[in-house]
Amino acid sequence: MENSLVQRFKKFMSQLQFAEAIDELELSQNKIENKKADYLLDNRRTIVELKSLQVDPEYKVHKELKKHRNRNEFPEFYGEMEVSKILKNLPDGNIISEKLFYKLSRSIENSFKKANKQIESTKKLFHCNEASGLLIFLNQEINILSPEVIANRISQLLTKKDIHSQTQYRHVTSVWIIIENYIIKDKSRTQLIPSIILEGPNAEKYSYLPELYDRLRANWAFFNDMPFFTSKPRKINDYDFVSLKEFEEANKKYISRQEAWRRNYQANRYLETLTDKSVIKHGVRFLKLMEPYLLKGGPKISKVQMGEFFRGFTHFLEEANLRGLDMKKLKLEYKKWIDLSKNKRT
Repeated sequence: MENSLVQRFKKFMSQLQFAEAIDELELSQNKIENKKADYLLDNRRTIVELKSLQVDPEYKVHKELKKHRNRNEFPEFYGEMEVSKILKNLPDGNIISEKLFYKLSRSIENSFKKANKQIESTKKLFHCNEASGLLIFLNQEINILSPEVIANRISQLLTKKDIHSQTQYRHVTSVWIIIENYIIKDKSRTQLIPSIILEGPNAEKYSYLPELYDRLRANWAFFNDMPFFTSKPRKINDYDFVSLKEFEEANKKYISRQEAWRRNYQANRYLETLTDKSVIKHGVRFLKLMEPYLLKGGPKISKVQMGEFFRGFTHFLEEANLRGLDMKKLKLEYKKWIDLSKNKRT
């Protein structure tokens, strides 16, 4: 693909005055055959390995959830629901969530291990043992690997210790994560594309690295004809990331009536202060009110009135999904009301 992130980044690197592409250097046959990194920067003070996330592991989520669907605790829900909200209904949800995290991030770990070996090999080939190692991760379209997932897994790998309590992947000094399928929500409504630097415990030995990071990121922004902003270091989970797909959906010019109701409720969550039990009761109340008009041969009301019912019930469903409520509880409460109504008639 002409406009792929990998191709653009390689073109960008080829234009940097302070970068050498290792594959373009004249090397002996021995050096050609050895596993090595991709670039040398700043008179070979820094070795760069480029990795791109290509395989979408989302199927692993569906495969894992399928194992638990027949459990009594597994929730029923309408529409889509975040995995974390599904798992919170299960007593062992935290264990499953952790297992999923490592399954989803396995490609990150494998790339990280390979990069460490390639940087180590490159140090030996070019006799630059004191060079720092910069691993660059690119993600253009794999949404399940969010900035939070990538950054948290990389942070673990950067600080992982071996059996001798030494940094296990010591040749990867730092990591630059470039993500084009997510943006950072900003109060000014500016679309900020994440460009994240994470440092390992050995980075403090290289005083020149902060200036190198800024040069690389500023040049990358200029190459893409975009402004470059920096912010004070914060925890990755403190940023409000949203996928580009979700952002574009939210900013469509034309949306369905149901989507308009959902957004209207999100802007004014008037059920937010209620307990989970009260929210379920609120849903049952709507079902009670709507039931007569949905039955064949039942009384008729205007489309406007029925629309109001559906709007209110959509608000209920949105609050339930935001909380991750199990809709089996709604069915149970509704059944109780039906049984009670039958008993009263008899």
